[in-house]
Amino acid sequence: MEKVWSRKEAEADAATLFDAARMTPQTIQENDGKLVVRFEPGAKIPVSEWAVLPGTLEDDDVL
Repeated sequence: MEKVWSRKEAEADAATLFDAARMTPQTIQENDGKLVVRFEPGAKIPVSEWAVLPGTLEDDDVL
């Protein structure tokens, strides 16, 4: 179930927030807007693909 969290609640119980976001988007209400936390299955990519994305690593960085 989607829940509207205060920032204080989200900071105090991040594990529950992330677990709930795996099922349905969770909203964190701020004074000037909101944050939406949602899980996207299959969004994971191998580090070898991530490392070659522009701006990810500098030429002299060591893995």
